[in-house]
Amino acid sequence: MADLQAIARALDLVEEHLQAPIGVADMAAAAGYSLWHFCRTFGATAHITPYDYLMRRRLAEAAGALLRTERRIIDVALDYQFNNPETFSRAFKRVLGRQPSQWRQEGCLDRRRLMPRLTLAHLRHLDQGPYLKPRLVTMDALRLAGVMTPEGADDQAVGRAWSLLASEMAGAAGGGYYGLACHGEGPDAPLFYLAAVEIEPGDASEEPMALVMKEVPAGRWARFVHKGCRDDLPLTLDYVYHLWLPPSGHSLARLWVLEHYGASPPHFDDPEAETALLIPLAG
Repeated sequence: MADLQAIARALDLVEEHLQAPIGVADMAAAAGYSLWHFCRTFGATAHITPYDYLMRRRLAEAAGALLRTERRIIDVALDYQFNNPETFSRAFKRVLGRQPSQWRQEGCLDRRRLMPRLTLAHLRHLDQGPYLKPRLVTMDALRLAGVMTPEGADDQAVGRAWSLLASEMAGAAGGGYYGLACHGEGPDAPLFYLAAVEIEPGDASEEPMALVMKEVPAGRWARFVHKGCRDDLPLTLDYVYHLWLPPSGHSLARLWVLEHYGASPPHFDDPEAETALLIPLAG
């Protein structure tokens, strides 16, 4: 079993030296491992190679600096240890999908491409078992009825949406319980969350018209299992977007996350709860 504290020390070293000339050997030394053992253990624990993690963290911070400051692109590249603009541009385009100049011009801040700082909490979450391995599924269209809220309004917004749904649906028949997080396109697009039940096809007059109606189109999805409280959901989504998706060969069809709770409404504070997370895939 990996020493998670040792790997966390290497992660801390990266954050402290994003603008300093350190490498994987320095990360191994911080962990107290030989280089070979560190690379093997880090990859198995963090689901990414130490070199890729170091490079992608530097690119993420450089991407932020391009938007926060007016520094020349070459100066930002040098700040984050890219020794020439060509190397920086190639790495930036490969990881973030745009040239640095285009990123700055568009004001783009797509956090699904920006490697977050991994923490000991991430490592412990990943260490719970193989449940995060996804299953690719094809789903028919879903018709949902529910209560929609801007998820970022405050920490209790999602809980209030589910409470309101319970009162609106009292005595009404419905299918399974779903949560749908929808990002709009563009860097400033808001995130909306729909707490909903599935509505079976039928007479539209029977639908609860006081609720928001949303159709989820048929398609291919990657199905993950989140284990634990809803507060830990960002740890699973960090895994999905930053550790699983980049090397998977898949791309996103849309910026949605569909939570499936089955026949019962969610219990957000249950540390043993298991929630199916579905991510729409292109193609």
